[in-house]
Amino acid sequence: MSVVRGILLVIVTVLLFLSFVAGILFLTLSLSLNYDNLQKEATSTIKSAIQEQYNLAQEIENQYPLIELYCKENADYVFSYEEFTIDVPCNVALQGTDAILDEGIRDVVHSIYYKEYDCSFLDCFKNSEIPLFLVSQKSYNFITSELYLLLAISLILLVAMFFLYEKKTNMLIVTGILLMISSLLFIKLDALLLVISNKTISKILGIFFSKAYFLALRVLIAGIIVIIIGIILKIFKAGFFIHNTISKLKKKKEIKPEIKPQPKSEIKPQSKQPKSTKKIKSKSK
Repeated sequence: MSVVRGILLVIVTVLLFLSFVAGILFLTLSLSLNYDNLQKEATSTIKSAIQEQYNLAQEIENQYPLIELYCKENADYVFSYEEFTIDVPCNVALQGTDAILDEGIRDVVHSIYYKEYDCSFLDCFKNSEIPLFLVSQKSYNFITSELYLLLAISLILLVAMFFLYEKKTNMLIVTGILLMISSLLFIKLDALLLVISNKTISKILGIFFSKAYFLALRVLIAGIIVIIIGIILKIFKAGFFIHNTISKLKKKKEIKPEIKPQPKSEIKPQSKQPKSTKKIKSKSK
C-alpha cells in the first residue's frame, strides 16, 4: 500500500467514525421526537417543566370548583391558561385535579409539538428559558433532514474505503469496529445527562435520548455481525489459499519425469548384389 493511499485511508476512516457518531445521534433524536413516542415519554417530564414555568397545577386547583359545577350540565370543559388551551372531557375532569392535569398535559404536548415557531432552530434557544420548542415538529423535521445528509456522507465514505483497501475483508472488520465504538458512546448516555445541574433541562434532554439505549444496542450488535462476516470471509479466503497450495503440491508429485526417446541410429540400406548372368550349363550325359 502506497504512502498516499495510507494517508487517505486514515482520513476516510476518521471521517467515517465521525459520521457514524453523528448518524447515531441524529437517528436517536429522530426516533425519540416521533410524536407517538413523545406522547409516551414526555408526559411526566413536560408536566414538571410546565408546572415550574407556568404553575398550571395551581391554576387548575383554583378553578376546580367551577369545573365541577360546569361539568354537571356539559360534556367537555375548555380550560385556557397562558398560551395553552386544554380541552378536557367532563368524565375525566370529575376524577380530580390530577386527572385534569394529565389530560391537559397530553393536549399541551400536542400544542407544543405542532406549534408554529417563527425563529430559526438556533435562535429559538434565546427566546425562552426552558426550550420546549425542542420537543416540536420543527425540531423533528430539522433533525430528520440532517439525518439523510449524514447517511449519504457515510455511504460515500464507505465506497471510498472499499476502493482504498486492497484486502476487502479488512474493510468489513474496520467498519464493524467503528460501529461498535460509536455505539458505546450512547449506551450510557442517560447517566451523563444526570450531571446537568438544571434538572428540568436534564429531563427534557432525556426525552431527546429516550431511544438512545435501544438504538445503540442494535448498532453494537450490527457492528459485531459485520466483524464476524469479515473474519469468516478472511478464514474462507485463507482456507481456499491453503487448499489450492496443497492441490498444486500434489499435482507436482503425481507428474512423472518425462523420458526423452533416444534418437534411432540411421541404418543405411544395403545395396542389392546383381544376380550373376552366367548361365549354368547342364552337363550332357
